[in-house]
This record gives sequence, C-alpha cells and structure tokens, in this order.
Amino acid sequence: MSSGDCVKGILSRWGASENTFKHLNDRHPLHYHPGFKMVESEKQDIANPEVKTMGKLISRAKRELAKLFKKLAKTKVALNKDGTIRKNSLKEQLVVKIENQEKEIETLQKEKNEMPDRVDVTTLADYKSFKRLDNEGKELFDFVTTSVWNARKYLINCLRPLYNCENELIDLFYAITHCHGWVKNTKYEVIVRLEPLEQPKRRQAQEQFCRKLSGFGAGLPTGKVLRIEVGVSPLRK
Repeated sequence: MSSGDCVKGILSRWGASENTFKHLNDRHPLHYHPGFKMVESEKQDIANPEVKTMGKLISRAKRELAKLFKKLAKTKVALNKDGTIRKNSLKEQLVVKIENQEKEIETLQKEKNEMPDRVDVTTLADYKSFKRLDNEGKELFDFVTTSVWNARKYLINCLRPLYNCENELIDLFYAITHCHGWVKNTKYEVIVRLEPLEQPKRRQAQEQFCRKLSGFGAGLPTGKVLRIEVGVSPLRK
C-alpha cells in the first residue's frame, strides 16, 4: 500500500461522527437504563431439548457399535473338527449384535429427524416463560440525551462568532455552563448570575454569550422571563 493510500484510509474514517460518539460517551451515560421493568417476551421458543437428548443416545450407540466392530476384527473364526464354521460362535454373536445395534441407531436417527428443532416453552414441564426488558424508559432517556446534544451544538454555534479560537470553543462552552452562580427570583424574572471567568478574552465572550441567551426571551412555566448575566456575588459589598 502506498503512503497516499494509507493517508486516504486514515482520513476516510467516521471523522465528526466518530468524535460525536466519543464525546457523548464521555459526558453522557449512553448505556444507562432507567429502570428494569420486565414484560412478557414475544419469543417463547427454545431449541428442542429432546433433540439434544436423542443426539446423546445416538452418539452412545455409535460408540458401542465401534467397540463391537473392533472386537469383531480381533475375533478369529471358530471351526469345527471337520473344518466347517462353528454355529453360534463368538464371531457370529458379534455379527448379530452389530446388526441389531445398526438397526437401533437407524431407529433413533429416524425419531430424531421427526422431532421439531424448536418448541414453545409453555409445552414443556418446569419451564417458565421468557421475560424481556421494557425499553420505553431507555428510549425516553436517549431522546432526552439527543435533545441535550442538539441544544449543545446549537449553543456552541451561538458562541462561535464571539470567540475566534475554534480549538478552545467547546472547552469555553463547558467552562461557562459549569460556572458557579446565583439565582434571584423576582416578580417578573428569574435572574441567573454566573461568576466571571478569569481570562479577559474568555470573560468577554462569556458576557456576550449570556446577553445573547437572555435575548432569546426564554420563559418559564410560571410566566416569568429567564435572564442570564455575568457578575460578582450579590452578597459582596
């Protein structure tokens, strides 16, 4: 493979999509399942246990047959004094046993072939019905996680024009959203004040970002308007 083909192979990976899943996995519990409600499974069939049992019987019979063949090969022909083959000799007895064993194997194989491969557990003794996890809670949780992810992408796009360092943009967004702050509830507003970031460039972007968020005029169920600002502690004189 040429170096150009190697580069093409590396750069044609998932790219942004792969980073999306990595980011989601780091910051959101993708495998979290909120509750383990059990419901009746639609599939209640299993591999027929009788088929397995019959297979063991056939294997055992074949092993016995192999022993008889081995014993027959080592047994000499018994002759009478006149040179004729002796009747009911050990060799003849082994031949009869081999024939009977082959017939038994053939019968067992026929019975096995007529058995269904899978059976419903309700038709078997000492079997309980299968349960499965109800995924309704998981699907709702994943829907909310997706909404959080889409909101994050939208807010980062809002922050992008306010900060010209693309490599630090996501870190700045989380620095702003993780700031400590204070909440004040008035008659018409709910005011959220975030503590200012230390670096002047970041603090300026933080202030402009909060003003932009307040400009959306987001309302709470109580009818009050949400206002977000940057400032020092209201307890500080």
